[in-house]
Amino acid sequence: MPSISSIQSYVQLTRPQNVSGSVLTYGIGYFLATQSLSPDFFVGLVILLALHSLATLQNDIKDFEIDKANKRKGALQSQALSISNAKFFVQALTFTAFIFALLSPHRRLNLVAILGLVFVAWLYNLEPVRASKKPIASIIIMGLCYGALPFIYGYLLANGNFKSAGFLLMALFWFLTRVSTAIMKDYKDATGDRLFNKKTFYLRYGGDMTAWVSIITSTIAYIGVVAVLLLLEPKTIVLFITLALASLLASRNIMLRLSLTKTRSEKRLNSIFHKSVFRHNQFEAAVLLCLVLSSK
Repeated sequence: MPSISSIQSYVQLTRPQNVSGSVLTYGIGYFLATQSLSPDFFVGLVILLALHSLATLQNDIKDFEIDKANKRKGALQSQALSISNAKFFVQALTFTAFIFALLSPHRRLNLVAILGLVFVAWLYNLEPVRASKKPIASIIIMGLCYGALPFIYGYLLANGNFKSAGFLLMALFWFLTRVSTAIMKDYKDATGDRLFNKKTFYLRYGGDMTAWVSIITSTIAYIGVVAVLLLLEPKTIVLFITLALASLLASRNIMLRLSLTKTRSEKRLNSIFHKSVFRHNQFEAAVLLCLVLSSK
């Protein structure tokens, strides 16, 4: 029977603190299509959590030496778990996702979602593509994997209309929000990336370009999301209050990101990145609240 410490190590491998954004995005897609909560929501949530953990763990295995150079204190670096343990865990997560999909009434949709997300994770993490080492491809794939795809998955699981203009626009805007966040991730790993010649967007195009791409894409996405939500019916006081809150949180995050252009310290850039992720999650929570409450 596994010990408490080994269980904690496996949980640490999945980095649960990083999954909140994808969960919120999935919930936004779901509640954009429906206001009723069904068991399918929770089945999809388990599948999403398993796939998110799988992709994260796969990346940690491939970037073990880079993470070690960056002095990351993880279960693999501390040798609390071995690489072979981690690879077995990836297989277990894949198996878990498939089991839940097969037991679900939306079996076909869930299986397609699993295959799609696993394929995208493969493109990012593994040879021969290994998009994580390509500056533009890596950002596009992260925008899909953590933004557009969780949103689309939640929306379709709630039987949303695939041909809706609002849905297509929101999928685009959520792709852009994740691009704007993912592009800042390179700050925290810059030391190891340089050492192993990993050409991230930040190292390839520089700090100014990284900052302005993040600022511009997030601004477009935030304005677009609020504009689409303003079209919701009925127009209630709750809708306007929650949208005002979301707009305030978005503006606050954009102002924070503007400070990226004023510093060259990678320690400071990394600090801004982490604060900005937290503020973006607050924005997503406000949007989710808007969708859940505006129909009441």
